[in-house]
Amino acid sequence: MSVLLRVGQFGAFSVALGDGTPIPLGAKHQALLALLCTADTGVRTRAFLEQALWSLAQPEQAKASLRTALSTLRRHLGAEAAALLSANRERVILDLNGVAFEDGTGDAEFMEGFELPHEANFARWLQQIRHDTLRSQARRGQVPLQERRLRPEPLLPLIAVLPFVQLAPGEDTSPLGSLIAEELSRSLARSQAFTVTSYLASRQFDATRVRPSEVSAVAGVKYLVSGSVRANGQVVAAEIELHDAEREQVIWSRHFEGPLPDLMTGRSEALCEATRQIGQTLIGEAVRIAGFKPLPSLEGHMLLMAAISMMQEMTPERFSRAREVLKVLLERDPKHPLVLTWIGFWHVLRVQKGFSSDRQMDAGLANQFAGAALESDPSFSLAHTLKGAISSHLLFDFEQAQESYDLALKDNPNEALAILLKGATWAYQGHPIEAVELTDAARRLSPLGPQKYYFDSVSAFANLSAHNYDRALALADRSLQANAAYPASLRTKVIALQLAGRSGEARAAVQNLLAASPSFNLTQYSSEHPGAAAQGGGAWADALKQAGVPA
Repeated sequence: MSVLLRVGQFGAFSVALGDGTPIPLGAKHQALLALLCTADTGVRTRAFLEQALWSLAQPEQAKASLRTALSTLRRHLGAEAAALLSANRERVILDLNGVAFEDGTGDAEFMEGFELPHEANFARWLQQIRHDTLRSQARRGQVPLQERRLRPEPLLPLIAVLPFVQLAPGEDTSPLGSLIAEELSRSLARSQAFTVTSYLASRQFDATRVRPSEVSAVAGVKYLVSGSVRANGQVVAAEIELHDAEREQVIWSRHFEGPLPDLMTGRSEALCEATRQIGQTLIGEAVRIAGFKPLPSLEGHMLLMAAISMMQEMTPERFSRAREVLKVLLERDPKHPLVLTWIGFWHVLRVQKGFSSDRQMDAGLANQFAGAALESDPSFSLAHTLKGAISSHLLFDFEQAQESYDLALKDNPNEALAILLKGATWAYQGHPIEAVELTDAARRLSPLGPQKYYFDSVSAFANLSAHNYDRALALADRSLQANAAYPASLRTKVIALQLAGRSGEARAAVQNLLAASPSFNLTQYSSEHPGAAAQGGGAWADALKQAGVPA
């Protein structure tokens, strides 16, 4: 077939007839043509185009707008070139055999300078295309990635929760499907291992019409949660599915039931369990794949989830494996603030878990990575949280730690880890009421999956400082159920038992502590643990001594 249409995608977007005659198009028609040109076979569904270009319109209005846009675009192209464009009830097709794509210069950006006001779905799609193109050029050696950075690669995988389909009995207009999806979105958003799209954006999609890959292409999501819900009296039953949106594969599916009043008041245990299982599935899959596939072949989000999970483990081999995974990410982008920050946290945890042979070296390296992350993004809340953790947990500079946590919370008032560690620092400084309040607040925001034990452990310590020994023990035991050898939880348990007058149980708990940390003794506690430098540190050291910890 002869060339009927010439499209320049790099640099300023341009369209011309086969003979080179320019075709002036408005922004919406340029965007429509760009979406069709970038489809593998030139085929896009009507639902995809409507969501990408008219996301704020009502469904019927979006359908009418697409029909009008196609008619206008055909008129601009002229009779001959318009023959390349066809449509049926479900799809719009551009015959790419008659389209020639003009090569841009080596440093030209995809659709350079192009914007479509008020269309967030299209903006996300355009950003993703630009990022993918840039990385592809870098792999081919066409352009150094570090010289043309749009923004750091979004390493946390993006998840969208679509409105659930309500099944009879019940009216189609019932908000139950939207309610359950919104609650799931809120619950999943508490994780630090992935990012959840705003439900206000997700609800634009019609779950009965749109395919997972279309949601992925428009919203940039890796995973998709969808399902159906049925109300029977005061009982709600939901079928929930987790999809790999790009591959259109269901990777998890479960049936859940629970009382309707609990859902309406935001206290549904069934949704909490669904959230927990979704988080475990995603993180577990990442760890499994990282265990047998070559690390350089894996996507960034898969590597990061695996590394965060492995960092929580108490076996030195698995913990060290997390550093290897993070190193692969660092080699891909040496200035990525999220990667730099997690490597810094790896060094902090290395000390806290008793794996470090040189405490000062790890503290220095953690500080270097925190500094590099803040140089890349000066307001990055998690990097400021890392600086605070170094000050409070490794250097015992509690005032400096509080300043760092305040900077983190100025950037992100809901940074759960900063709230948690600020609470711990209040405990070190002799303010137990504030310590309990903040650690409780952090646990309400606490991440799903592998880090939950850590939040429970720190909260247990805060309650210990407030002489809430029963609650400290309950939280320490819950932490140990998830991570049986975590030294901080074991120390808190020993101290709480001893101070509560349960010396026999305290001595038994010391045996578990020494089994997990054979070199632990009172001298080490006094020199290496922030609790010893706290206002109540003397009483806690005495409790450890009375329970049988060696000098």
